[in-house]
Amino acid sequence: MRSKLPTLSFLTAICLLLVACGSGSEDVPSLGATPTAVVEEKTLDAEAKVMAFTQCMRDQGIEYQDPMVDSDGNVQRPQPIEGVTLTRKELAGPYQACAHHLEGLSFGRERRDVSEQVDQFVKLATCLREKGYDVDDPTAETIKIWLVDFRVEFPWDDPVTKEAYDECNSGE
Repeated sequence: MRSKLPTLSFLTAICLLLVACGSGSEDVPSLGATPTAVVEEKTLDAEAKVMAFTQCMRDQGIEYQDPMVDSDGNVQRPQPIEGVTLTRKELAGPYQACAHHLEGLSFGRERRDVSEQVDQFVKLATCLREKGYDVDDPTAETIKIWLVDFRVEFPWDDPVTKEAYDECNSGE
């Protein structure tokens, strides 16, 4: 007469393996997940973000090309439709309204460490606030948008404002 213990142990192990591998959680990769699948998911996520930005810009009246992905799977930086010429000032408002869609994207390049630059501009913003100007602090995620906003919105024509900026920028 054969013992049922090895068969029962084998069936238990199979059940545990099926339960562990059958997880529907998106946070836990399955045994079938490959590095290629992860890269494809990131590409799709980046492409969706660029498409959201593109649609937002179109909603703002600026025609942009559909997102493009190169042969390496890198989503390319969004571009206006060929032949459209816009000044920085004309782009500033629509870009400000839509740029949040692009946060975290590096467009095929490594993200560089901007912590020193952020620290420098936080000091500048703090100094300007102490002088009575309404300036927000940038973060690593928002520094590009912050710089565009600051260049466009800061009242550079006013000599008193320019002097305050120069004082704060010199580190005094």
